[in-house]
Amino acid sequence: MDQKISFYSLLCSIQHDRFVIYLCQKSLNKYYYKVYGLNICSELELPELTPAQNIKADVTIGFGKVPEHLPEVRGSGILFEAALNDFLFKFEGIGRYRVQYGKRITIQPEREALPADIRLVLLGSSIGALLHQRGMLAIHGSAITDGKQTTILSGQSGVGKSSLAAGLLELGYSVIADDISVIGQNGKRHFMVENGIPHLKLWKDVLAHLNQADDLTKVRPKLEKYRKPIPVLEEETPSLSKIVILSSSNTTDFSYSEILGRDKFHLLRNNTYRLQFIDKMNQTEAHFRNLSQLVNSIQMFHVDRPGNPLNVLEFAKYMSEIIFKT
Repeated sequence: MDQKISFYSLLCSIQHDRFVIYLCQKSLNKYYYKVYGLNICSELELPELTPAQNIKADVTIGFGKVPEHLPEVRGSGILFEAALNDFLFKFEGIGRYRVQYGKRITIQPEREALPADIRLVLLGSSIGALLHQRGMLAIHGSAITDGKQTTILSGQSGVGKSSLAAGLLELGYSVIADDISVIGQNGKRHFMVENGIPHLKLWKDVLAHLNQADDLTKVRPKLEKYRKPIPVLEEETPSLSKIVILSSSNTTDFSYSEILGRDKFHLLRNNTYRLQFIDKMNQTEAHFRNLSQLVNSIQMFHVDRPGNPLNVLEFAKYMSEIIFKT
């Protein structure tokens, strides 16, 4: 069970001129991982990620002093400030995160922050900012494969992306990524999804519906959402062929339709992970270019499902027939 962060990340705090300066202990150990096609070296142990051997790091993660504000600010939002190759994310009660040049994330945790909370913000918004700095295309959604083709399930938060992925996993499909699907190229016009964080984040009622064990680790200590491990695909993932935009309504039946023309571009843009960061980070042109290449190479569908309560397995069987077998 996670305990309040203490010795492993914070040596002490010093009150000085109304500021608390946290001195972060530099870990003697280095932890190596691979995610989203990137090699990561971290001072913080990240049990959520797939371990790797001592590798040449594309990205380093460590503790350090993070300023209250960036030296130069190009744009800002409620919790962040952004400039060219510099990004600051502030989460009250957890800490500050600085992302630089798509290569480095520095964390200054707050004194009472829980390790699970620190990792959750790191592997969410902070890694999202890093992906954008590197010019990578990250879609807010889960990626599924049947071994021949890959499909991304996207849509607004709460629409059931992870639940549907869990249902398809029960039917024998493989899950490549959850929440963040990073798209790369394995050829001039062939796109693929990089292996993501190897777990699904599922609410307790979804796990009960699927008759899953109740001994899973919570995503956050005070949240009834759990982390379900998923197998990591060792071989190269099949090419991305479809993206499905999910929605729910007050209907009793499922329905689907193909998305064509300009709507493909606009829906993909709107379902980009942490879209609000991009303009502020001077990544609009790279993002436009990535989306333009992608929409010409894949099919897109809109699937509307009945509102709650959602029968996860029924939804998964429908998607299996409509999306993977057509």
